[in-house]
Amino acid sequence: MLQALNLPKKVYFKTGCTPVALRELSEVYHCQRALLVTDPELYRAGIAAPVADLLRKQEIRVAEFFTVGKRVSFADLCGALPKLNEFQPDVIVGVGGNNAMSAAKTLLALYQEPGLDLAAAAAEPGRIPACTKAKLVLIATNFSSGAQNSPFAVLKNDSGQFCSLKSIHLLPEISVTDADFTATLTAEQARTCALEILSHAARAYLDPRCTEFTDGMLTEAIAAVLNDTRYAVRGCPFARERLHNAAALAGASYGNIVDAVTPHLPYFPTEQEESINDNDLRCAGLAERLGYDGCRALFAACRSL
Repeated sequence: MLQALNLPKKVYFKTGCTPVALRELSEVYHCQRALLVTDPELYRAGIAAPVADLLRKQEIRVAEFFTVGKRVSFADLCGALPKLNEFQPDVIVGVGGNNAMSAAKTLLALYQEPGLDLAAAAAEPGRIPACTKAKLVLIATNFSSGAQNSPFAVLKNDSGQFCSLKSIHLLPEISVTDADFTATLTAEQARTCALEILSHAARAYLDPRCTEFTDGMLTEAIAAVLNDTRYAVRGCPFARERLHNAAALAGASYGNIVDAVTPHLPYFPTEQEESINDNDLRCAGLAERLGYDGCRALFAACRSL
């Protein structure tokens, strides 16, 4: 079976890196019109405003779309199409968490092919087109799914059920992991995000399809969660940067391993996972690499977060 490591074309990661990353849009790509995609809470809180300001300072015209629900739906995306087609952006910039970035990814595909059947594309990823009309930039504002580096878009279909699109064509031209955006996260949000990173990363590592090209990134992500979550919850900037980078590593990895993602999965490990993995060689190897005396000690550390 053909193996490939598919990643965004450019990955920026450092606190304060957003202005440098966005400067490329004018200096390298010569963009003139940007559609900024975010969610209502981030828009009202002004989290996305600095991104719009940076774009306008480069004389890039900006239109904004933030009419999305708690989970972006087919109907939300259809509502964006008139603005998308009228404005004709040459770059789509998604700012937010998994929801906003899923919206930005899907709008990129719909911009290229307005008649794309999203339900059919979820079942047949080959339907998702490569976009030649616009670039995609994704800026993560929390550390949970690492969606800025993954090929997934998680949506709610017309029946209200979750579905996921997966395609290398949904990977961005530029992904940005800037921990400045994590400063406003509450302690509970920081803990929830950390548990989501751990759940994605650990399950991807234990998947038989994990390779030597992804297990190093996943190990680093898991180690960061286990070592730094308690400090990130207390607001430590260094710890939050570590977890933001951990989510980016997890997203870059699991997108090359699993075929679909499901929101609201139970946190790792479940009782069933403990019974299955207690004597698993990969689990034992992971525990050893992380400095734990066997799978049970690793599971106990995960549960203690």
